[in-house]
Amino acid sequence: NSCRRNSSSDPTMHVAIVTAFPDDAHSIDGGVAGAARYLVDELKKHPDVKVTVIVPRGPAGETVCEGWDGFNVFRVGKMGPWSFLPATVYDMLAGKRRIHSLLKQLKPDIVHFQGATFLAADCRQPNILTIHGIAEKDATWDSRWRILRRPRRLLLKLTENYGRRRVPHVVLISEYVRDFLPKKNGIRKTWFIENPVADSYFDLEWAPEPGRIFCCTRIRPLKNILGMIRAFALVVQQFPHAQLRIAGTPETAYLEACKKQIRAAGVQDKVHFLGNISIKDVQHELSKANCLVVPSFQENAPLTIAEAMAAGVPVVASRVGGIPWMVENGKTGLQIDPMNDRSIADGVKRILSDEALARSMGRCAKEAAGKRFRASVVCEKTLQAYREILAESH
Repeated sequence: NSCRRNSSSDPTMHVAIVTAFPDDAHSIDGGVAGAARYLVDELKKHPDVKVTVIVPRGPAGETVCEGWDGFNVFRVGKMGPWSFLPATVYDMLAGKRRIHSLLKQLKPDIVHFQGATFLAADCRQPNILTIHGIAEKDATWDSRWRILRRPRRLLLKLTENYGRRRVPHVVLISEYVRDFLPKKNGIRKTWFIENPVADSYFDLEWAPEPGRIFCCTRIRPLKNILGMIRAFALVVQQFPHAQLRIAGTPETAYLEACKKQIRAAGVQDKVHFLGNISIKDVQHELSKANCLVVPSFQENAPLTIAEAMAAGVPVVASRVGGIPWMVENGKTGLQIDPMNDRSIADGVKRILSDEALARSMGRCAKEAAGKRFRASVVCEKTLQAYREILAESH
């Protein structure tokens, strides 16, 4: 598709959002892309707002512009002699310059960087940064880099802190992020605005099938799917009819390790890898699941938890990062220790063995999600932040 003219004849605010973004309208690969998609869908409902999405590090080559329903998406391809380099190094040498050059051409009133911390540094237009992940912490679990893992983590810490010091306005999606803001920084104001969830999740009817457990995450070491499989093998001892359904894009080597673990545990007929499924299929899985399990070693504020809570599904999630700010232990879900397979298993078994507790948690989760995560609520808070920044800049 080619770019289309925005339907707003005279928008009073042009917002450029620099972010990861889905490749198609029906599926989402990663929490940042999902949060951005839900926010954009809500922003475009406002006739006085024009939205343009800019995706860094698209496929190698020229920038491609796609016309979506009511907004345009620019995918900025990696170009030049540095295009073969890892993303962080590429951004330092060329990527940041290309993004800022495109922003200069588009002339938005305000730029909202979603998770693109280094790219946000020194932006000349009024801007705000949402910090989605703590990249240097996540890198601790990235086994693909082997002996380069430590240098990569140090480089990420350097570039992320550079960005955090050199942005004027920051959105925190959990209070956990506050610990990673440098003591010396140029931040003038922070806002606490959690991730948005589409209304369609709130409309789901929860009808769990016996023993059905759902994980929705990228399949990589950080997400501790191996630990989940070992814990599931313990669950099956008490609930032999249980099924574990895992949706998400896999890292090939880690997926093979997971399949090996499944064979070793003898649960081949009970664990199902679904791949990166559509939004509609994610919603179907949630509607049939007894619980969503998030056994990660490190997280900020996973979108999948917000989606499950909106659907009224109890959450069993790691007591790490920003998750304790999302999941109230014993009320909207259960917090577990990701380092302890038995802790994960005990959390799941408690949900499976106590239907009254599960339904109570689901009701409380849905009520909390309506106040915190509904896209219209999040969008209004975000627009208010935009207005404050623009008023300050005039």
